[in-house]
Amino acid sequence: MKLILENIGMLRHAEITLHPLCVIAGENDNGKSTVGKIVFCLIKAINRYKEDLQESKEHRAQEKLGELYFTLRRLIGSETGSAKDLLFELRRSSANNDMPWQTRVEAIKEIVDNIKKNIDLDSESKENILKHYAEIQEIAFEPEDVRKSIENAFNKVFASEFDSSLLLQGANQGTIRLLENEIELIHLKIDKHNGVSLQNDVEPLELKDATFIDSPLILNYHDVLIRSQSMLDIDRRHSRSLGLAYTTLHTKDLFDKLREPILPNDLFSIEKPKPLMQFQSIIDGEIAYDKSVRDFVFRRDQEDISIKNTASGIKVFGLLQILLGNELVTKNTMLIFDEPENHLHPKWQLKLAELLVALAGMGIYVLVSSHSPYIIEALKRYSEQPGNEIASGFFLAKDRSIEDKDSLSEIFTILAEPFKAFQKMDAEELRDE
Repeated sequence: MKLILENIGMLRHAEITLHPLCVIAGENDNGKSTVGKIVFCLIKAINRYKEDLQESKEHRAQEKLGELYFTLRRLIGSETGSAKDLLFELRRSSANNDMPWQTRVEAIKEIVDNIKKNIDLDSESKENILKHYAEIQEIAFEPEDVRKSIENAFNKVFASEFDSSLLLQGANQGTIRLLENEIELIHLKIDKHNGVSLQNDVEPLELKDATFIDSPLILNYHDVLIRSQSMLDIDRRHSRSLGLAYTTLHTKDLFDKLREPILPNDLFSIEKPKPLMQFQSIIDGEIAYDKSVRDFVFRRDQEDISIKNTASGIKVFGLLQILLGNELVTKNTMLIFDEPENHLHPKWQLKLAELLVALAGMGIYVLVSSHSPYIIEALKRYSEQPGNEIASGFFLAKDRSIEDKDSLSEIFTILAEPFKAFQKMDAEELRDE
């Protein structure tokens, strides 16, 4: 697949082929992270629009059903016997979330017909009841506007991740395109108000989910994140979410995944992937969510250690261990890692690179943004080992632009500049002696 961006986030222009292993390098403030966030949002939106469509229909139908129920209650509130029973039956049917909406509508129709036949109502009241029921039926059986639903999903997801900064500052319009062998999978246009409009009939994606990691310190903030939500949650209008702080979509998505209990190694006798065992070996233990203390813990030798007293490097491998152990990162999903070197000793950077290449070999797409020469070279070397070759691309974010070409040589030239400064300092010291 190829991703093309114009005036998006921090980038004026970017064109990248999404190989099984992709590495984006460069100095800060040039848009390295933008690519990962865009890919994350595209995958999330495409794989959740059906859920949004169903939620939208159910929400609208439920509102109309509430209007019908309260209208009937006012009309027959003084009645007794069968009238009260019918009203109770209507409330019970409307609250049965396990019943498909179309089935619920048919059940509601029977109740409404019984009320019309057995309860003495004037013609205006009957007409009002029929009007409410017709509106419910229209919503429940209306044809799905898939294109509009997908467009809504893109708007929600991008707003949840970028807030109001999807478009490059100062630009009037931006575009996001995803192609595969010249087939346009997704084409989006972004207006000056950060509104997203769909420009094509979206093609299905092979990638079913994406996970974005930008800091292992997410494990430290359980008390804050457990009471937070993304703007995507706020948009769902759940009353219980009122007053909660919100965070970015990728942060909430990762936090929710990490809170899943780790599946036992022998569950269903399925052989666990080799990298999972390597994660445990490197950190000599495991990180897990302990429901009894409602926090993450590091377990070593049957002893639980508070996650807040655990080294950041251990957290990096521990959270990957949770994701892999629960099959939340698996074949045909994407793992996006933003500057993983920030919390790792150079030795462990090499270990991480080796494991990321192993994950790519399992069919997991891996996208890494980095400015560490250690991790970049390690990813290159491990991906080229005989019998372990992985299709890869190494791209350079420079002057808020990324070209679709292998830029490894230029990457190392830029990353070596600090060492040149040291050499210059050494030369000056020698002259002074």
